[in-house]
Amino acid sequence: MTMRIIKILIPVLGCLFCLSACATETNKNPKGRTEKIKKELCAAADCYQTIYASAGKGKGMNPVLEKGEIHKIVQRLGTCGYSAACMENDCDMQNGRTVEKDLLKAGKGGKTSAVFFCVTRSGGIHRYELKPKGNKAEFTDAYLDWNKQGNPAVSYVKKEEASSWRLTKKGWLIWETKHTENEEMDTHSMIRIRPLKKEYRRFCRKYIEPVGYRGNNLFLIDWNEKKPGKLYVNDLYEYLYRIETGRHFDGDNGTKGIPSEEFELLLQKYLPFSKRQIRVRADRSEDGTRYLWEPLRCGNLIPQSMPVPEVIGAEHKRDGRIVLTVDAVLKQKGTDCLFRHKVTLKKFGDGRVRYIGNQIRTADKERVLDYQKRNR
Repeated sequence: MTMRIIKILIPVLGCLFCLSACATETNKNPKGRTEKIKKELCAAADCYQTIYASAGKGKGMNPVLEKGEIHKIVQRLGTCGYSAACMENDCDMQNGRTVEKDLLKAGKGGKTSAVFFCVTRSGGIHRYELKPKGNKAEFTDAYLDWNKQGNPAVSYVKKEEASSWRLTKKGWLIWETKHTENEEMDTHSMIRIRPLKKEYRRFCRKYIEPVGYRGNNLFLIDWNEKKPGKLYVNDLYEYLYRIETGRHFDGDNGTKGIPSEEFELLLQKYLPFSKRQIRVRADRSEDGTRYLWEPLRCGNLIPQSMPVPEVIGAEHKRDGRIVLTVDAVLKQKGTDCLFRHKVTLKKFGDGRVRYIGNQIRTADKERVLDYQKRNR
């Protein structure tokens, strides 16, 4: 009887041991986990393959998709149930609420992870997974791109430890991976989880991004119509030219300057200054027929990390003024607000918009970027 029981128990125990071993293998074996992530990436790629196949990819050796096509991919991934955004952060994350819930739960001690996808300019996708452990986190980055035959291929799956992570009040997820030995490069990553109003994105795209913070000081100082301050208008021409024409300004590499009439007409259209005021403030040639202009280059550009603007508020006044609240978002410092400023626009009945002032938040004045005019 005893021997019979033993004979029955031995195979049963053996099976239990094998099941236990398999469970341990699945949980601890990184190969099994990696294969699962690869399959998930390929499934996501299959979701938008038709969009990628029909998208224009530029004329260079490496494909570069138009923003509109990237946004279509993000939307398609959202329709397929994925939490997805783009690396440029210029469109809302799809199904971002799911990610935010997971992060808030993790922040309260819950054992969960947040998974989301980011579309790159080449049409590839990152699969990010953040598994918080207190103020730190386990971070997994897997990347898929398309080969020359138009088929998806996973490039890598890597796991790192994030030394910090946080979800800001504005809805940005910011994390920093640990530096390796002797590594000085920035290791911050940022993605906006919470959506922005379409109006804010439209104002930013049309009037703030085309000027930005590089090579001019329109948004770096306090100024208005009565008190222009140190606003330097020569360096503004190329940015206003792009808003007006949709093209980049060439200017013959700065050798000829800009004809006075062209310069004055454009600046009067977008700034609250008369021809006389412009002539007083701007640098001109000795004979007064041209305004001086230099393209950006190493000799006149201060090396510094450049933030991107984000409009977070818009106040419409009865007199046609629109006051935009803008935050300078700087990935290299892991901040969704290096400094805040208010840009005042004047909208006219014919649809024209003019810049009539900028004001830096008092507490942020020492964090504003350095600037030097190009003509010295």
